[in-house]
Amino acid sequence: MPANASLEDIDYEELPASTTLGMHLIAGAAAGIMEHSVMYPIDIVKTRMQVVGSSVAYNGVVQALRSISTTEGMRTLYRGVMSVVLGAGPAHAVYFATYEHTKKILAGGQANALAA
Repeated sequence: MPANASLEDIDYEELPASTTLGMHLIAGAAAGIMEHSVMYPIDIVKTRMQVVGSSVAYNGVVQALRSISTTEGMRTLYRGVMSVVLGAGPAHAVYFATYEHTKKILAGGQANALAA
């Protein structure tokens, strides 16, 4: 951090203006893969709780996570995650790069011009 910069001057949610398209693609893919990997067990629970006519009733997310991991094993919570990750990487890469490119066009090429 430069000596004359205050904490208010630093925007941690913005990549530098010189960031290339490739870096935006990598950042988007990494973010998408991380998000889907972390949230996948919760998505499994959500899907199971939405099943109509299921013989198993869950009282909440924590109880469902505990029940599934105890009766079926922890690996069950991540069964099928690779297919989601393989789709999430490219999808989020394109989404993130498109967003950043569109933001740059709308700002007239000025970095941080659209920042709130």
